[in-house]
Amino acid sequence: MSTLLPSTQFATLYSVQPDGKHVFLTTEGKLVCPHGECSSTICYWLREERKAREAGESPPPRGGSRGLSTCDCQTTDGLNGKIADSDIKPPARPSSLFEYLEDRDSEKILVKGREARLIPHLCGPTFVTSTGKLCCRHGASRLSLINKKKAGNRPSCRLPTCGCELKPLPVRSGGLAGMQLGKYAKENLKRAQSQVRVA
Repeated sequence: MSTLLPSTQFATLYSVQPDGKHVFLTTEGKLVCPHGECSSTICYWLREERKAREAGESPPPRGGSRGLSTCDCQTTDGLNGKIADSDIKPPARPSSLFEYLEDRDSEKILVKGREARLIPHLCGPTFVTSTGKLCCRHGASRLSLINKKKAGNRPSCRLPTCGCELKPLPVRSGGLAGMQLGKYAKENLKRAQSQVRVA
C-alpha cells in the first residue's frame, strides 16, 4: 500500500533504521526520507546550511522554488544503498489523487455540490474536488485568493470572502505533476457533459 509523503510523492515503506527512522521507496524506485526527499537533495541543503552558518547568516529555507519542504533530516543514513532484490517493489501511482484520498477516508467537504477531499501535508488546508480542482475549505481556488490579496480592501462580489492562503504544490519528480488529480478524467467529464446536452 502506498503512502503520500509530504513532498507529494507516493511511496511504500522500504526499511526502518536502528533509530526508528523510516526509509521509503518511491514509484520511481528512489529511496527517500519520511518527508520524501532523496539523499542528494538533503546533502545539498546541509551543505548550504553549513555555509550560511559559517558566514553568520540564517540558513535558507529548504525547498526554495520547488516548494518548501518539511524535511529537517540531518543525515542520509539508509538512503544511499542499492535497492536490494526483494519482495519490496516500487508502488504504482494511484489512478487519481482524489481516489487515493477517498480510499483513505480523508476529510470530506462539499464545494458547489461536488465532493472534495483534504490533501495531507499541504497548508491552507488544501482540498481537491472530484473533478480535479484545488481549493480551500471554502471552495476558493488559489488564483482567486491571489486576486483577492492583490485587490486589497476593494469590495468585490466575485472574489472570495475567506482569508485562506494556498501555496503551490511542491514540484518533485514522481509527485503530483502530470498525475490526474480528480476522480473523473477530463475526457470522461466532457463526454458526460455532451451526453447531458444531447439528452
